[in-house]
Formats: sequence, structure tokens, C-alpha cells
Amino acid sequence: MHQVLLLLLLSAFHSSAGVMDKERLSSKSLRIKLPASNTSDSLKCLDLKNKMRLYTDKNIDSAFVFAAKLIQLCQRAALKKELAYALQYTGYLYQVRGDYHQSIRYYFKALIAAEKEMQFAKIAGAHRGLAHAYTSLKEYKKADTHCRLGLSALQKEPDTYIHLGILNVQGSIFREQRKLKDALKANIAMYTLAKQQNEGWYEAQGLHAVGWVYNEMGDRLKALDHYQKALVRSEKIGSTDLQCSILLNISETYFRAKQTQLALANCILAKQRAEKTNNSSIIAEANEKLSKIYKSNHQYAKALDAYARFVTLRDSLSQEKTDHRIESLQAQYDNVNKTIAYQRQQVRLLDEQNKGQKLAQDRNVLAAGIFFVLLAAFLLFWNNRKLQAKNVQINAQRQLLEHAQSQLSDMNRTLETKVTERTEALSKANKELVRKNKEIRYAMFKGQTIERKRVALELHDNLSGLLSAVNMSMQAINPKNLTDPEQNVYNNVRQMLRSAYTEVRNISHNILPTELERDGLVITVSNLMSKINQSSSLHLSMTVEKLDVRLPIEIEFNLYSIIFELINNTIRHANATTFCLALIKTTSGVELTVTDDGVGLDIDTRKRGRGLQNIHTRLESLGGVFELVTPTVRGTCILIKIPVDTSINGNLAT
Repeated sequence: MHQVLLLLLLSAFHSSAGVMDKERLSSKSLRIKLPASNTSDSLKCLDLKNKMRLYTDKNIDSAFVFAAKLIQLCQRAALKKELAYALQYTGYLYQVRGDYHQSIRYYFKALIAAEKEMQFAKIAGAHRGLAHAYTSLKEYKKADTHCRLGLSALQKEPDTYIHLGILNVQGSIFREQRKLKDALKANIAMYTLAKQQNEGWYEAQGLHAVGWVYNEMGDRLKALDHYQKALVRSEKIGSTDLQCSILLNISETYFRAKQTQLALANCILAKQRAEKTNNSSIIAEANEKLSKIYKSNHQYAKALDAYARFVTLRDSLSQEKTDHRIESLQAQYDNVNKTIAYQRQQVRLLDEQNKGQKLAQDRNVLAAGIFFVLLAAFLLFWNNRKLQAKNVQINAQRQLLEHAQSQLSDMNRTLETKVTERTEALSKANKELVRKNKEIRYAMFKGQTIERKRVALELHDNLSGLLSAVNMSMQAINPKNLTDPEQNVYNNVRQMLRSAYTEVRNISHNILPTELERDGLVITVSNLMSKINQSSSLHLSMTVEKLDVRLPIEIEFNLYSIIFELINNTIRHANATTFCLALIKTTSGVELTVTDDGVGLDIDTRKRGRGLQNIHTRLESLGGVFELVTPTVRGTCILIKIPVDTSINGNLAT
């Protein structure tokens, strides 16, 4: 617990320095002589700030004196922006002393002053200081709230120092709550940011905090490695308080490892360096650790002496906190008494002045009354003349406005007429364009139909006739005169001719079935299914709903081709026993649902299949959609939706 408090106190100094003014003060910059009486308030303020910060490491009591003078100067000279700095630094000094309640009190004063001046960086710094103090008091929820508020303020005015300070506090909150992974993450983020921005103190503190977390995790080797790196970095920047804290943690690590000599050496070194800066908190903690180390080495006299020194310092610090609270209350009481006495004196003075001025006021009231009556009469006359002139001007402007409104109304009516005429013309042109598109599409389909008929006739008349001629020529050959191998070839050729002839007839028929044009889609598909059911093990069935009239021939032809392709794919690839087709007329078009109980349709088949590509091409021309539905059981389920435009109906022309 003492180490946690010490860490918070050490980090507060450097982050507070970043909040209040972003300069790093060297020893030369601090050697400023006390300005003469005619020096400006700004230079006096700068001199007090430098001395206050200089004596923080040397003599904290002197730092308090300069902080009080700085607050008085800022209040007297109305240096509002510097007042927030002075109050915040005073809160930090109380934090160093361990008086966290007084620290919180001054941090809240600094927060109010910064909010009045909209100093977002100092607002964030005040929240950071409050988070430190509440963490020291183990009020982690409040501490976390102030961390978040500080980060929110930094979004409006970024500041690297304050950001590092808030990360440092968050690491302490997580570590004390035993959320070691979160603590390690926050401390590593602090170290990384500090190294990027070349912030030596936070770089050393980041290594120190990471080592602390590793020590809590039980990894003493990593802890000591980070402690040593942090110690080297802190010695380079000359931060005595941070060096003392690191040395105490190194001592504690060696003590836990039962290396008491190393623990003793580091603890004594920390105490010696703390005595140079008169840091009583570190001295008290060092004495407490020395007492434990001496006791473990059976040096009971030294252990008792160290513990006595620890108790004395602890009681002294406690008494000092009590004295400061009493002084604060006494100062508040004195201020209240002084305010009351001053107010009473002011009341007496005002009463005497009122008595002396009452007679003079009575004499002046009558004269003033007469003067004001005459002045009011003159003003009424003057205003009446001005109002008459103003009314004439208003009437003229009203006439101009009415004329302009009349012209604007005429223009609006003309514009509305033109817009209406233009809209009607565009609507008429659009309807004509739609009609032309439909005629073109119908003409294209009619041409395609004629070409399909021609190709079908060519296949039937020419290729079928040629195959028949070849077959008749083959029949002229006497197979009895052939050898056995030649007879096999002869039979195979005869079989291939019959298959080719059958295939040509099927292709010729399916290019544009005659019955589709004559009887319509439903009867044609029904007949096709009946033929397949007679010659195949696949059982096909069809359901038709609300399809009382025929569809446009273009849609019927494409639907027939799609159905034929789906039946063909099922026979060739699905290994199915049933094929169900549902054709339903909807308000917007027609829906085709096809299901089978086969092996299903995988992704690769959908990508490579020529048949499905043809189906997609036909649907694109009709504006339809293709959806592969996942069935509840094995097989395939396909849903096809096609919009129906009934403006072009009728059978194909011959």
C-alpha cells in the first residue's frame, strides 16, 4: 500500500507540471532573482512558479509558501488562467504530503477555475489529480470516472503529459484491483507513448510500473530487469523521488526472494536519497522496510530502532494532516469574520452617506422633474413628426411590395403552367418509349421464333433425311458376309445412327414445340412429363395454381426451355426418384418452384454448369430472379420469379 501511494505521489509531480505549463525547467531557468517592486505581475507569477517547483524536490514547506503567494497574486491581479495552475499545484503538494482530502479540495477548486476559462488541458489535469487522490483513498470507482472525464477533455485539447499521467493512474487502479493483465496493458501503453515523445520521466515510470506488475505476477526476473532499466533512466533525468520508489521496490523484490543483503543495500540507498530531499513519506516507508529486513536477519535492536523511526514519522505526518485541516478551518472562519465586519462597515458608511445626500436629492428631484417633463414633451413632439414621415415611407414601400407580389404571383402561375406542360410532354414521351421498347422486344422475339422454326425444319428435313439415307445405305450391307469384328462395328454404327436420329428429332422438337404455340405452356409441359414418366424411372408431377389464362408467348417459351433444362439436369445428374414442379400465378408475375429428392446442387456445380448459365441468361432477359433454397431434407429446391407484362400477348405469328 505504501508503494502505491508513493508511486501516485511521484507521478503527480511530472504530470502536474505538464498540465500547468509545458516547459521543462532547467537549473539555469530556475535561477531567477526576486523581481523589484515595479516588475509586472506576469513576471512575478513566473518567478513564484519557478521557485515553487524548484523547492518541491528540496523543501516542500518552502514550496507551500510560494504556492500560497502565487494563489494570492493570481487572485489580486485577476490572472484567472494562472489561478487554475496555482490551485492545481497546491493540490499536488498536499498529495505529496499524503493529505489526500486537502489535495482533493484544491483539485476541485482548480477544476472550477479551469472550466470557467475553458482550459481543457487543465480540466483534464485536474481530473487526473483527482483520480490520483481517489486511488490513494481506495475509491477506485471515483478514480476511474475522473480518468474517463480527463480523457474526454483531452479530445478537445490534446496534451501528451496529461495523457501519460492518466495512463499511469489507470495502471495503478487495475493493479490494486488485481486486474494485472489490464494493468500491464495500460503501463506498456504509457511506456510506448513516453518513448515516442521522448518523455524521460514517464519512460522511466513506465518501465517501473511494468516491472511492478511482473513482480505482482510472480515473475521476479522480468520485474528486476525492468526496475534496473527504470533506475538507469531515472538517474539520467535526475528524478530523486522516482529513484527512491524504484529502489524500494527492488528492495522488496529481493526481500521476497530472501536475498536480505541486497534488499538492505537498496533500502538504505533509497532512504539516504529521500533524506536529501526531505521526503518524509519515502523515509517512513524505508524505515518500515528496514525494520522488516533487520528483523529477518535477527538484528532486533536495529529493527526496533527503524520501526520507532517509522512510527514517529507516521504520527508526525498524521498530526501534520490534522494541523493543516485545523489551519484550513481557522482560515475559513477568519475569512467569514472579516467579510462580516467589512459588510457592517460598508452598511454604516452607506447610512451616513444617505443622510447627507437625502436633502440634496429632495432639492434636485423637483428640478429634475420639471426638466424631464419639458424633455418628454419635446420628445413626444419630435417623435410624432418622425412617425408621420415614417408612415409615408411605409405606405410607399407597401405599394411597391404589393406590386412585386403581384408580379411574382403572375410569374409563379406562368412557371406552373410551363412545368405542367413539360411534365405532360415527358410523360407522353416516356409512354411512347415504353411502347416502342415493347414492340422492339416483341419483334426480336418474333424474329428469334422464326429462326428457331427454320433451324428446326432444317434439322428435321435435311439432317434427319441424311441420317435416314445413311441408315438405308447401311441396310444394303449384308451382315452375314461380315466377320465377327466387322459385324460388331456394323451393329454399333446402326445403333449410333438410330440414337443420332432420335436426338435430332428431340432437338428439332424442343427448339420450338408446335404444341407450345398451339396448346400453351401447361399442356405442353404436362405432355412432356407424361412421356418421361412412361420411359424413365424418374416420376414427374406438376401443380398449377391461378393460371387461368395463357402467359405471353415469350414467357411461355422461356419457361418451357427452363423447365426442360431443369428436368434434363435432374435426369442426368441428380439420381432422383421424384421431381415436383409448381407453377403459380401471383399479382406481380409467375413463380416456378422445382424440387427433387436427389443428391443436391453444390457450389462447384452452380459455378460450372452450362445449363444453369443458360437459365440465368434467359431470366436476365425477362427480368426474373433465380434462388437456390436450402431444403429441409436431401435434394434440391429452386425458386424462380418472373414479372409478367401483359401488354404484349397472343401467339407467335407463323
